[in-house]
Amino acid sequence: MLEVVIGLVAGLLVLAGVAIMIGPALPKALGLARRRGGRTAGGPRPAGQAQARRAQAPAELHPTTVKALAATARLLAMLKEHGMERHAAALRMAGKRLQTEEVSGIHAMRQVLRHMRGVRLEDESDQRIFQGLVGQLQRALDDRAEQLELLPKN
Repeated sequence: MLEVVIGLVAGLLVLAGVAIMIGPALPKALGLARRRGGRTAGGPRPAGQAQARRAQAPAELHPTTVKALAATARLLAMLKEHGMERHAAALRMAGKRLQTEEVSGIHAMRQVLRHMRGVRLEDESDQRIFQGLVGQLQRALDDRAEQLELLPKN
């Protein structure tokens, strides 16, 4: 009788170990995965949540690249707020390229930043924030270029 109890406990421990090793894939494998992000009964989701979901970068991007994309998103919002759609479009296209093809995206983003040096905003505090964001983006791009050992492209 004692051997049976010890055998059952050992078997349960082995199954628990396998379940831990499988980890997050276990609910999907067993068909227990829940649908995420579906519409709730309370109606549509607030705009902030929808924007946050769109702003999330794919998981395979390097953290430095994600920092650059976060600064890009904030710059985009500021440029749109001040009616600079052309600059915002160029920045958006460079950001998309950075997400899909990192090396050419870094070069494209640097090119856009060169053109943004001449951007002047009417409000002095907005101008300081804008310059700070451009600096953050430039530092993140420089860090990532150094990590990838990219030479400057003239």
